[in-house]
Amino acid sequence: MVTVLYKQRHGYDVRIYPDDHDPPHVHVWKGGRQVKIDLETMEVISMSNNFNSREIRQIVDLLREHESLLFEVWERLQDS
Repeated sequence: MVTVLYKQRHGYDVRIYPDDHDPPHVHVWKGGRQVKIDLETMEVISMSNNFNSREIRQIVDLLREHESLLFEVWERLQDS
């Protein structure tokens, strides 16, 4: 696992796992909770210990802000 964004706005960590499955996605963590977001659609794939809708909007905004970096890291880690 690689933490791409650490303790970003609102305290979210954004992680990508090497050799992970498609579609391109990230795991976003905060306070023991995790949500997996599809980078192409920005939709929730799965979630543990639910984030509320406001938090999901914050997360998606953060991911959109760093979208090109996240895709770049995804590609690099999947080609390893």
